[in-house]
Amino acid sequence: MKIAKVLSTAVLSVFLLSACGGGKGIITVNDEPITKAEYDKAYKQATDNPQFAALGADLKDPDSFFNLMTKDRVVNELIVKKILDQEIKKRNIVATEEDVKKAKEDIIEKVGGEEKFKDVMKQNNVSEKQLNEDIKNEVLVNKLVEQAANVAVSDADVKNFYDNNKQNFNFPERVRASHILIAANTDEIRKGVVSADKDGKLNAAQIEEKLQAELKKQMAVAKEVRDKLLANPGDFEKLAKEYSTDPGSKDKGGDLGFFPREAMVKPFADVAFSIKPNTISEIIETPFGYHILIVTDRSKAGIAPFDQVAPEIRTYLEQTKKIEALQKLFDGLKASAKVVYVDQQYDPANIQKKIREKAAQQAAQQQAPQEGQTNTEPFTPAPAQK
Repeated sequence: MKIAKVLSTAVLSVFLLSACGGGKGIITVNDEPITKAEYDKAYKQATDNPQFAALGADLKDPDSFFNLMTKDRVVNELIVKKILDQEIKKRNIVATEEDVKKAKEDIIEKVGGEEKFKDVMKQNNVSEKQLNEDIKNEVLVNKLVEQAANVAVSDADVKNFYDNNKQNFNFPERVRASHILIAANTDEIRKGVVSADKDGKLNAAQIEEKLQAELKKQMAVAKEVRDKLLANPGDFEKLAKEYSTDPGSKDKGGDLGFFPREAMVKPFADVAFSIKPNTISEIIETPFGYHILIVTDRSKAGIAPFDQVAPEIRTYLEQTKKIEALQKLFDGLKASAKVVYVDQQYDPANIQKKIREKAAQQAAQQQAPQEGQTNTEPFTPAPAQK
């Protein structure tokens, strides 16, 4: 039973299954039930995704490959979570509101700002409530790992990894830039106007008028900020903290770190890779709003210097150690756990048997000639009689 998915990656955290009580247990783990309600919620969370719809999977057929494999995965994850929850409770580990807030801020920073973060949530059909619960679960698991094992990474570990894997740090041209974002997302502004019109009195033209007025207002703020920067470029960090609406960078004075051209939307990237260093850009309009940026450093294509990639290496090594430590801890807990499949249809052995039967059935169908299809093997005449 693998549990690597329990911990987040450096780009974006993996969302854990959240508990949902009530109902009769379909599985028990150390005499604690996993309910049908929990399973249904987890299964819906796993399948309620536009990406799955694009696969054309037959969600209505409970014995389709997709459903059987998803069922197997969901059962596995529920058991993993139950076992880990029990150990977390045993060790009196808690996640505070501050822990969750900090973890969420870290995720937003890693994905490149709040707008990109919202896009990821939308693409994965994750609600704010679900996200907060998932982050809380992740915080608890991380604290469990930190209690159970030493996952510290030394400076020597980081340097050794860099020296032995330099081929993996061959990057395209990159720039380091800071920006100030004045949010002006037309879709969000329009939704706000419509929501505020509780009596539905506004027509389409009036809604558009209010939208344009708000965009004009935000552009005026952007112009004001840029004028202040032109007068004193040294105030960039201060003004970013005061005006920027990008939570992933504003507290760092707008610093976005190093990034390649393809990491940013085209209008932003075009300016970032053409502007002279340490000069204030024109106002850049993107779907996220109005940006003002300054390029602070450049890195030519080639192997990135150690100092640039050391933080990423450290994060990767720490994550790897956490996953290994958690897997070792879980293997020990699982070996001593009493797992009872009250409803046999949720027994992984039975699910996997159905998967094998489905595979054999489809293989037989593919080998058998289709109805109305003639044998296409070449005809060989019988030898002539002597």
